[in-house]
Amino acid sequence: MGDEFRLADVPVVDRGMFVGVPGDITLAAEPTTEADPVGVYVSLLASAGVLLGPGPYVPIGNTRHPLLIWPLLFGRTGSGRKGEADQTARVFLAQATPDYTMLKVKGLTSGEGLIERIRDPKDEEDSGGTLDKRLIVMEPEFASVMSRAKREGSTLGSVLRDAWEGSALSVLSRKAYGTSLSHVSITGHITPKEFREKMAGGEMSGGTFNRFLPIYVERSKKLPIPRGVDDQTIDEQATRLRNALQRGKSITRIELDDEAVTLWTDELYDEFSEADDDDQPWTEFARRAAPYCLRIAGLHAVLDGRKRISKADLAAAAALARYSVATAKYVLSPRQDAKFDRLMRALLASGERGMTRTEISKLFSRNLKRSELEELLFEVTRDGRFEVQKLPTGGRPVEKYVPVPEEQRSAGAERQSGSGAFWNN
Repeated sequence: MGDEFRLADVPVVDRGMFVGVPGDITLAAEPTTEADPVGVYVSLLASAGVLLGPGPYVPIGNTRHPLLIWPLLFGRTGSGRKGEADQTARVFLAQATPDYTMLKVKGLTSGEGLIERIRDPKDEEDSGGTLDKRLIVMEPEFASVMSRAKREGSTLGSVLRDAWEGSALSVLSRKAYGTSLSHVSITGHITPKEFREKMAGGEMSGGTFNRFLPIYVERSKKLPIPRGVDDQTIDEQATRLRNALQRGKSITRIELDDEAVTLWTDELYDEFSEADDDDQPWTEFARRAAPYCLRIAGLHAVLDGRKRISKADLAAAAALARYSVATAKYVLSPRQDAKFDRLMRALLASGERGMTRTEISKLFSRNLKRSELEELLFEVTRDGRFEVQKLPTGGRPVEKYVPVPEEQRSAGAERQSGSGAFWNN
């Protein structure tokens, strides 16, 4: 492939997504951990959706959407801090309710195995069955799940598709063996490279893995000795979460208020239906963006004790849904470089302020060779999105890398197009 462009930048978090009790918990924990805040946040949402139970739902047409979120956390080995995101969320969830610890399991080996955990009792003396259909599944090695689902005769894919809808679960080979209802969340951890390798084998066929909400995570900061969240903060936030879950369990049907209807109709529906009308590698992975946006908005409302989704709920959910779509584009981009992506994420997050050359060097703990740094800085400026400014200091000028305004970039692209100057030439 030529070097004319990079198909997708590493996703950048819009902090407007962090709302309500889960948002407050995420922000309270952020200074104490290297985990990516968005990883902590979606881990909280996924578990909260299960703990609320199958009562609350968002109707979309004739389909009843339970408030189930299935995050698939993408992070590079050693630097993604995927497990740390889960552990940070667990500190608050475990104290908020004992149900969390009892419902959390690991290991998706087969469709039958998932059903076994929540199957209906055969009779009153059947100690293996349960009336509680809630389950929180953690899969730290999600690549193994993808491999198992590919095996001939595996029921895992079809059972997962039904579980995402909160439907009854069963397998044809064991008709008397099933569950009349399911309320399951699954959180997976995988590296972008592992996922692309599995994708090469056709693992998206059938729509099983587009049930997941792709979320890119990386280490948010370097903390040689992370102190962890203090006991008082845990107590306060866990109590708030416990109360929110108790209130929310009494809510059933959730609908949009008038302002939310307008926002969804005029803007968000078309935005999150983009994947339906396109045929690129990422689109199959983002086909659930619209229902996920409404499920997340429904969670915001219910955890605030409301049965009506507000415009603010929907806007916050849209910020997370956009991040997920950006993750899908990024993960399935054929060209990636860890150092470049880390720099781009920092530059994009810096906004109009930009970053000095010294700040960029600190981003890599000053461990980059001069030649490597020069190459990275060349990469971020050559497509026109960032430019170098020389700031006078009375001595040697300071180099600062700042974004180029959109209108200026567009004008530059038109001039290049007119002269026939393309990167591929």
